[in-house]
Amino acid sequence: MIKRLLIVLLASAVSTTAQTNASGTKNRPSPAVPAVTAAPSAKTIPKADEDENDNSIVITIFRTLTTPKAKTKRTFQLSKVDKLGAPETSKELLSLCATYAKQQIVDGSPAGTSKATGYLTTVTYSLIQDLGDNRFLAKAAWPASDPNESLPAVVDTMAVLLLEKPAKVGDTGKITGMHVGTVAVLFTATYPPLVGKRLTLRREAFVECTTLEDSPASRQKLFDAVNAGADISAVVDQKISCKTCGGLGKTREPQKGSLFDKLTTCVDCDKGKVTIWVEVKLVP
Repeated sequence: MIKRLLIVLLASAVSTTAQTNASGTKNRPSPAVPAVTAAPSAKTIPKADEDENDNSIVITIFRTLTTPKAKTKRTFQLSKVDKLGAPETSKELLSLCATYAKQQIVDGSPAGTSKATGYLTTVTYSLIQDLGDNRFLAKAAWPASDPNESLPAVVDTMAVLLLEKPAKVGDTGKITGMHVGTVAVLFTATYPPLVGKRLTLRREAFVECTTLEDSPASRQKLFDAVNAGADISAVVDQKISCKTCGGLGKTREPQKGSLFDKLTTCVDCDKGKVTIWVEVKLVP
């Protein structure tokens, strides 16, 4: 009787284990196993081949150029230049004309019209790969583009150039370039030691352009245009006294039990001066 009971209990235990495993509520196989052992689908293999043979070039904006925004506006009246008591001076006028020339480019139209741009700088280059449509990957160098160094100076770095005239790999030269921001370039390298490698690079990009001439004849045309009613202005940087420290460059903090205040370097300015951007409009 006891032996029969043991046999029944043993059979019951085996049956329960079999049902538990079959239902999957216990001893469940790891979900990672099928993923590891599964063979790649038929669609996966051709896609890899396509990626290896893809030599297309894609250039997209990664970070756009941010130009200074004028906080205030003022006018510069040509008829008052160097007049007694007038703030307009011939020295400032020459400076405004030079700034205007640097902030405008000739757009290549038959009329020779101009348009405002971002920062202009001189780029020295050596072309290392043709990206098509007069676009090139180049080893380049350029100075800082504005007083605040929004585009810092660099030497021997890669950049993307859009040239006005056809060129070929190996050409060297110098252009006036309009900085348009940072671009992402997806391409297959053709230069050593990366020949055949599919790469994505983020680099500063420049458009070759022609600036307006800063000369006496050009300035006279500018004055004639202003007198004829043309809307002409230049954005300039101007240093003014810091309001936080009153132009002292240091802030005062009273100290208990002391006749002297604690002086702390002002964090809002540079030696008592702050730079603001002002749009100066030329009027007759």
